[in-house]
Amino acid sequence: LFACVGCVPGRTRRSARGRVASPVPACAVTLLLQRLQDNEGDRAQAYCELEHVLLEGDSRPPCGVVNRLLAEVSQDLTAAQGLPDSVRMAASNVLVALAWTHFTLVMAELQGHLKATGEMSKEFVLVTLSKLFTSYG
Repeated sequence: LFACVGCVPGRTRRSARGRVASPVPACAVTLLLQRLQDNEGDRAQAYCELEHVLLEGDSRPPCGVVNRLLAEVSQDLTAAQGLPDSVRMAASNVLVALAWTHFTLVMAELQGHLKATGEMSKEFVLVTLSKLFTSYG
């Protein structure tokens, strides 16, 4: 499997077990996710760039990348303090963009946050749900 649709490796080879081993090429979603995980640069800007990439027609990251992205976004949405609202809003926008291709995963994540205790988490989850309803409505 490739990191993103549209990223095609130069060569693939068969391993001893017969599986095709392919190098995972760097694509925009993977690179931006890595930048978030490494805490490099402005988080709000990285989320804005991610949102833009996810809304492009050809971008459909596989579930493994999506799961890592959901974990990163969840940490920012539920952070008790220290993160500006602009980062949380940008993270919320990424979830809305991600829902276009992975709706079930995004909804499951949001439902988990609604069940959790903590008002900060619920506030941004409700804002995200509102954006989803507006986008899909």
